[in-house]
Amino acid sequence: MNRSKIIATTALASVMATSAAQAEMSVSGLFAGTLTDNDGGLESSFSTNSIYVTYSDSMDNGMGVSVAMSLTAAGLLTDLNIDTGMGVIGLGTGQDSAVDKMDGSPACFSLNACGAALNENYVDGDAASGNSVMYTSPSLGGFTVKVSRGMATADTAAVPSTAGTCTNILDGTTRGVATGGECVAGELRTGGSAATAYVNGLNPTMSYAVKGSIMGATVAAGLSQIDYTGGSANDVDPSFVTAAYSIAGLDLGYAMYDGDNGGEETQMGVGTSVMGMNAGVTFANADLATDVDYMRVSLSKGMGAASFGIDYTETDVSGTDTGDTDVWNFMYVVGF
Repeated sequence: MNRSKIIATTALASVMATSAAQAEMSVSGLFAGTLTDNDGGLESSFSTNSIYVTYSDSMDNGMGVSVAMSLTAAGLLTDLNIDTGMGVIGLGTGQDSAVDKMDGSPACFSLNACGAALNENYVDGDAASGNSVMYTSPSLGGFTVKVSRGMATADTAAVPSTAGTCTNILDGTTRGVATGGECVAGELRTGGSAATAYVNGLNPTMSYAVKGSIMGATVAAGLSQIDYTGGSANDVDPSFVTAAYSIAGLDLGYAMYDGDNGGEETQMGVGTSVMGMNAGVTFANADLATDVDYMRVSLSKGMGAASFGIDYTETDVSGTDTGDTDVWNFMYVVGF
């Protein structure tokens, strides 16, 4: 699940509210960043810089209506939500997929990304559903259901290369290459442009998710159907299952992400409060072409409008030292 969205729903605080009858407007913002020590190499990044404006009111028929605008690094996103009394219907560029709304990992106790950490083959349909229509049910026996339909995208036609020059990277010799021609291994194209392949567009992406409580545990599950035009071996139905339970001051979490393409990831974690700070440890395994295991130890502290955290993550790639990493993350989140 996208980290900025997870934090935005949990860390935002309103700074302005005006009331006229039942109308309400709020402005809020979020700033988050990370300093990463990746086996000795320091990197600094801003993961989220966002401004949010929301307005809510009621219509003459008693239904609620709200609009939201989000200005992020991805651009301006807009949403309209109508509360019918029998559920909420939302549409706009920020709706994403139903799965994206509910697939956060309860096994993660970090200010850093909380979702499928290792399985890059798992996609929740978010990118395919950025402009979508979503229905959210009222609580049904303690469970909420979401269903979304993303917009279709057009095919992208193949484009042949244009005329240019191929330069041998070893001896510097050159040769002309005509439109439609390609350089070979060991050559670098200068001038003109390389060919691009034909890319199938997407049929409307359907996504389904449910979340609720049963016997003291919070559980969630979902499925997205990502299908390409013309039929494609790339069609996938990724799914997830999560569960969370608290007992004796401990928060227990489990998550499974299945990419439906040969990749599956499972996570287990436990968190607790230590001296006023949130502490947790997460273990994950990704069953990919090569198995990957990781362990993450997290510590964070909320201080009003700001939160600070530190993670240590150890990744082990089965059968080789290549890809093994030891990473420290220092994070901050500020909301207003």
